[in-house]
Amino acid sequence: MAETYETLSKFSIEQLKAKYDSLAESTLPGLSFYREEIARREADAQNQIMLAFTKQVRDMTRWITWMTAAVLLLTFVNVFLVWLK
Repeated sequence: MAETYETLSKFSIEQLKAKYDSLAESTLPGLSFYREEIARREADAQNQIMLAFTKQVRDMTRWITWMTAAVLLLTFVNVFLVWLK
């Protein structure tokens, strides 16, 4: 018999893993079990790729911000030097 949602939500991850392992000894997995595990792993791999991409975009945005600030500063210096003439 399965636990209620309320009981299940109170278990820690370690308790859930132990329960899973004890039930897995006497259960035959169906094809959906393997399909879901493959989908989970593919989703995890996709998430890691997106996380790496997001970090690259963040870093590039920081560099663009710094370069924009440098161009703005140099523009002010240039305008100041032109006004001195």
